[in-house]
Amino acid sequence: MAEPRRVVLLADSAGGGTGNILFDVTARWPRDRWDARLITEKTPRARVAPRIPVEVLPPLRLLGFYPFAQVQRLAQLVPRVRAARPAIVHSYFFWSIMYGRALKAAGVVPHLVENREDQGFNWGRHEYALLRRTARLPDRVVCVSEAVRQVVLEREGLAPERVVVIHNGIEPGPAPTLPSGAARSGELRRQWGIGERDLVVGMVANFNRAVKGVGYFFDAMPAIAAAVPEARFLLLGRGEEEAALRAKAKADGIEDRVVFAGFQQDIGPYYDMMDVSVLTSLSEGLSMTLLESMRHGVPVVATRVGGNPELVREGETGWLVPARDVPAFTERVVALLRDGERRAAFGAAGRRVIEERFSITRTAARYTELYEEVLTPPPARRSG
Repeated sequence: MAEPRRVVLLADSAGGGTGNILFDVTARWPRDRWDARLITEKTPRARVAPRIPVEVLPPLRLLGFYPFAQVQRLAQLVPRVRAARPAIVHSYFFWSIMYGRALKAAGVVPHLVENREDQGFNWGRHEYALLRRTARLPDRVVCVSEAVRQVVLEREGLAPERVVVIHNGIEPGPAPTLPSGAARSGELRRQWGIGERDLVVGMVANFNRAVKGVGYFFDAMPAIAAAVPEARFLLLGRGEEEAALRAKAKADGIEDRVVFAGFQQDIGPYYDMMDVSVLTSLSEGLSMTLLESMRHGVPVVATRVGGNPELVREGETGWLVPARDVPAFTERVVALLRDGERRAAFGAAGRRVIEERFSITRTAARYTELYEEVLTPPPARRSG
């Protein structure tokens, strides 16, 4: 029986949505065919527990800034990857992508696959110059949405046939036995001081990332609160911006209606507590927040950016609004809060979309199919 083929995953870090997807996907690969392991710079802090070996690189002992830090990291990686003898190296995030390309150029690894998780919002001219100069090295570049693929093709100089889309996925959840967020989560609501008749507008986001546009949500809160007196606002996430956001809520006179629940390892019950889930991002790849919301049958109001339109069906599973358009965002949230039947219909439709198009099993299978394609020689090379 053939040995499983090894995939070494390289990632600067494996937290947040990327870590959740990575560990969810690899957990569903057949162990008799694929042997995955992760090498990363930081201890994983994803909500999904890894079921694959994880090696965290040791701290740098010398100069920890560019380019000395990168040279040291590459020196750490070469013996580790060589010892692993992978069939494929699969890299995530900028410097791990560049390390993977260096390993391929040096003949340390035979095949290289890369991921693009977003629209490159924090990459500049220097990063794109390096990517273009080494564009011949990856066998495939996986984009999590068509919107991300378009950015990659425009900026990176890659051959279109090597740039593919594999949407993020999530485990479909069962339909709730009770229709309303309040009925499904009474105890948790009481814990956070939210009444049974209150309507919860929730956001899951990293406050420190300006691209998440959390401030626009806070700009809309006073008008939403005035239009819907029973509205309450639930924030899940952490970041240094929390103090400023709390101060803004106090200045706007709505601090008693805003709940900062912090980071939660088990986030499912918090989605069950929501009546509407919102996302005010300025850029997105394919949002895990939206996937999780739809899985839990929560209708969404999100910005029309990145891969959001590929996930949210306008007027069916939620509504899309222009980025930074606080009045349009406010109007849509208020309309949903006032229409329980529409919320229920949007939520049910969202669960169906997850089941039909965005299941994690489907996503995991697409990755292994891609690996098979990369490892299969072109017909011209086959011996007859």
